[in-house]
Amino acid sequence: MQLPAHILERLRLLTCLPQTTRVQFRLSDGSDFYLRVARRGPAERGGEEAAAIEAEQVSGLAEAPDLDLEMSYNTLRDIIDGQLSARHAFLLGDIRYTGNRELAAALADLFAVH
Repeated sequence: MQLPAHILERLRLLTCLPQTTRVQFRLSDGSDFYLRVARRGPAERGGEEAAAIEAEQVSGLAEAPDLDLEMSYNTLRDIIDGQLSARHAFLLGDIRYTGNRELAAALADLFAVH
């Protein structure tokens, strides 16, 4: 599953991200992917004032992810489509995570429910 551009754009606005991070999505249908996210400081970007966040989606499994999210394809699709709250899905047990708790909470805010 490819995350839509608007989700990646919201990801770039998160302030709690470490310098580099990997978020693994483990889907029950086997279509696992991860997000590789890097914060680029002003010096790395030619002296521009604000740091930029670069996010890339990669198929497969990440080595030593900072956050590992496990869910069904349908759960992820419903969250991305705005039909299901990520926080609600977690409370129902539809999403299991291991790793960085603060990052998990921040990611839940990326997905708007209609």
